[in-house]
Amino acid sequence: MKRYQKWLGGLIVSGTVAGFAFRTGTLPAPAAQNLTPSPAQVSQQSAQSRPQTAKPEASQFSQFRLRLLDAVGRADAKFIRATVTPQTQWNYGGTLNLDSYNINSNQSKFWPHMDKALKLGCGADSEAQVADKEPGSSVWLCPDLTKVKESVRPDRPNFGNLAIVGQNVNVRAEPGMGGRVIGSVSNEYVVFDSAAYSSLPAGAMEKMQADPLGGWTPVRLRNGQRGWILNQYVYDEENDYRVSFVRSRGQWRLRYFLRGNGN
Repeated sequence: MKRYQKWLGGLIVSGTVAGFAFRTGTLPAPAAQNLTPSPAQVSQQSAQSRPQTAKPEASQFSQFRLRLLDAVGRADAKFIRATVTPQTQWNYGGTLNLDSYNINSNQSKFWPHMDKALKLGCGADSEAQVADKEPGSSVWLCPDLTKVKESVRPDRPNFGNLAIVGQNVNVRAEPGMGGRVIGSVSNEYVVFDSAAYSSLPAGAMEKMQADPLGGWTPVRLRNGQRGWILNQYVYDEENDYRVSFVRSRGQWRLRYFLRGNGN
């Protein structure tokens, strides 16, 4: 009988504890566990708690490019000089330098040509071998003609020598923003329409050549259509300028500013 009373008493106590836990939302403390983190957990926690100060290189260059475009728009010669090093190339013969472009003048041809190269977009070349380049960084090239070159395929050979850089670039019947839009091209090569160019008055020819952004280029498309495209989107690999930048000792440096083949 006593044994039965002890068993019944224990059962009542257990039920009381369980009922209290249910009403209060608390449970008895679990048995002690081994809370020592594994090496993998330590590594993961360390990486998560480490300050994320380094920005991706593409983001860094994008920000630099925006600052550079702003400086070019203001003809900020001081900003440009801060990017130039003794190794900066101006032509392959070594006969030109920064002073050759007289960047102290806002009328220098340096400004519109640098502006055009940057606005056409830039691409990274991670394979380029450049002295003093920061380890793991890329060399940046402007303009980036990757998409234009990809338009050339065995079943679609190169059609012309002028690269149209951009998506759905308007082709107009006459030069000028008021010209009727007769078509569009996207990242492909077109032919320079020498006949249309020769028909222009002498003054108009000079204006077309002098304005790398606001002028107009006569072109002939793959389908035979003739028209005009704003110079801002037209890149002549033989005559237009190309630029390159490299990250060195914590700063972006101008690697080269070359016209066409560099001469």
